[in-house]
Amino acid sequence: MKKIYLVVLLAALALQSAVAQNEQPNPYQVAKEDGYGYRSLIKLLDMDSTFIGSKFEHSYHDLLAILYSRVGRYKEARREAEACGTQFLDNMRFKNSYKDVKAIPLSEIMDSIIANNRVIMMNERHFNPHSRAFVISWLEKCYENGYRYLAAETLFAKDSLLNERRTVLLGETGFYSNEPVYGDMLRTALNLGYTLVPYEGSGFGVDREVNQAKNLVTNILEKDPKAKFLLLGGFGHIADRNGWYAMGRYFKEQSGIDPFTMNCAMFFDDPYGETDSLQTVYYDLIDAMPNREPILLYDTVKHIYPCTSGMDVTCCLPRTRFIEDNIPDWKLYNGKMLYTLDRRFIDKNGFPEGCVSAFLKSEGEQCVPIDQYMYGKNEKEFKLALYKGEYLLQFDDGKEYKYATITVK
Repeated sequence: MKKIYLVVLLAALALQSAVAQNEQPNPYQVAKEDGYGYRSLIKLLDMDSTFIGSKFEHSYHDLLAILYSRVGRYKEARREAEACGTQFLDNMRFKNSYKDVKAIPLSEIMDSIIANNRVIMMNERHFNPHSRAFVISWLEKCYENGYRYLAAETLFAKDSLLNERRTVLLGETGFYSNEPVYGDMLRTALNLGYTLVPYEGSGFGVDREVNQAKNLVTNILEKDPKAKFLLLGGFGHIADRNGWYAMGRYFKEQSGIDPFTMNCAMFFDDPYGETDSLQTVYYDLIDAMPNREPILLYDTVKHIYPCTSGMDVTCCLPRTRFIEDNIPDWKLYNGKMLYTLDRRFIDKNGFPEGCVSAFLKSEGEQCVPIDQYMYGKNEKEFKLALYKGEYLLQFDDGKEYKYATITVK
């Protein structure tokens, strides 16, 4: 009889555990309640024990990486990306594919790429805004050469007034666009005259890839058959080689246009300086240039641009250099400058620790801020990357907001 009771008890405990697993919240659902911002981040950090070791552990680290990047904590974002198993480099493929490669400065070939293509696709890792800043550097020159559309994976089709309104709204325009550099990429494109185009597809796996390609054809080429456009997509989606089941390949099949696909996410700069030695060679080449700039890699034996990810070109962006610890150098684009917030100003206008967001006064706090930063109580000062102009600063301690205004001259 005791054995029967024991079996029943064990079964009941197993059922209880299974029910608990099924009832466990998804980290994305938890974060959604606070709009995937600073408050979502601190809420998730307080739930660490809930997700570590659970079926949502991978999603938990993945989301933390994205949220850390939104509040300017890029080293923490990298750490969380590693924790969820992000592969930064396949060393064996790297050694085999890049042993006869030389580096070509982007400035020597950028004009040719723009002139000889109708569609240029670039990719990113969603927790690293460096690629977004890189896209910004293409916008003006591409527009001067007839490119009129910027397609972005993040854009929500439901924000139908985006191109009329010409402002990027928090939580309404897109998911990844809540991050300041992404938001500023879209803002810059709108100011230049681009039409922003959503193309995300329904479904999963191959269905999603096929539908993304179909949406690009429907939303751009059917309306403007001679259109030229730029695109920023997620890591592997832009692959266009045969054998790759990705949006880039299906777009080529559906449109008859061979896009120029650029892998900007394989050579991921490591803020800790622990990058693979072969990868470091390319960063060292960039550092030795009079003007540090991205390089494209060219195989001198095969006479091709090698890429192990089904794309046309591998691009190595310059190694990140941090300015005053919290500002990466790639954040100072388009005339942005450093603006210092010291402890006296913070204590007078904000909270001992929290997050500060700098909104353009002309846009208001419903739009994506130009910059934001999660600061600690022991930081005597920190810097924001801002344009000249008037700003509304929003301080958030996770419970309430305080506001101040500044002018950057």
